[in-house]
Amino acid sequence: MNLPDPRLYPRVNPQNPIIRQLMSLLTERDAAQVAQKRLGLQQLMAELLMAKDHYALNGALTQAPSQDAWMTLWHALRQEVESPSQHAQQSATLFAIPVVLVAGCKGEATLPSEIDGDAALAILREHGVIAADADAWLSGALLGPDILAAISPAQLAEWRATLSSASDFPIDSAGSAIKFKDEAVALRYLIGVAIERTGKPAAITLGGQVGSWGMPLANLIGETLKTDGVTLFPIPRTPLPWLSAQDVGRVTQLETRLQVMTSNALRSIRSKGRTPVVTVAAHENNEIRITFASKEDVERWEGYVWPLLPSDHVELIAQYIQELMLECRMTDLVFVDGVQAVLDTDGLPLFITPHTKAPALQ
Repeated sequence: MNLPDPRLYPRVNPQNPIIRQLMSLLTERDAAQVAQKRLGLQQLMAELLMAKDHYALNGALTQAPSQDAWMTLWHALRQEVESPSQHAQQSATLFAIPVVLVAGCKGEATLPSEIDGDAALAILREHGVIAADADAWLSGALLGPDILAAISPAQLAEWRATLSSASDFPIDSAGSAIKFKDEAVALRYLIGVAIERTGKPAAITLGGQVGSWGMPLANLIGETLKTDGVTLFPIPRTPLPWLSAQDVGRVTQLETRLQVMTSNALRSIRSKGRTPVVTVAAHENNEIRITFASKEDVERWEGYVWPLLPSDHVELIAQYIQELMLECRMTDLVFVDGVQAVLDTDGLPLFITPHTKAPALQ
């Protein structure tokens, strides 16, 4: 299994102070100096957040010269956004629960976009995810990824430091509409806040595995969103800090979409008595493309696209694909060597199949 990473990164820009500090950190070998330079990077991040300099922050992230460099910057940013000051007597933990909704129907459908936030919060308290006596609030609105992405890291850091009561959380957005035709794998978020106080037990447990609370919350979502003619499977993930939740939600949605497509495509091919072949290739526009075809049919195939972001690890995606195909009893799985073109010779998106001619692979 060998899947190349198609992403290209810019050259080191020594004129950017963040990049300059970053590269000084990454090339340092002395442990004491590493700690000192990491602290210096954190201080630069804190200054950008305090100044709400979104342009400089985005510029540093887009100028990261490697994935390791980007991950180091991202970790530093998360540290500043999510970690309270050592001297603070209290701080607000802003969190989000990714919820993937797998839905199917015949024709078009629209699902409700809100649940009972108080009921969901009660489930989390009952199962110890949120402390029984914690000052906490959970919205019932199922928000789209765009709403979370629109809140800047600087704003998150400010709310963390200044919110004194969970009821003061300023976001009161309506849920994002869930409209689809035939089937959908939609991503929504439940957002909330818990107030942490120095010397008190933790108000909320973030991360880890979905525990005993997962099924009751999934049932609450399923019952609330129940719609005639629609089959619905809600998949809630664990509460996470705001920035981390966006990464986890996106990956969970992509994995679930791939699961659904794999099941449908393989069932269709096998029902015709044909032999399925799955081909995986990396393409120049930062995409992993997966093709479902059969050995016997030259013309028909289905394609799936996994767009790569800086946080994605290609080797983990390849491993996930391999494990998924093994679960589906797929023995003919091909990983294509080399980075492939975006378009074929006819100017159409290139998807590699077992019948693709050699010149298209150059």
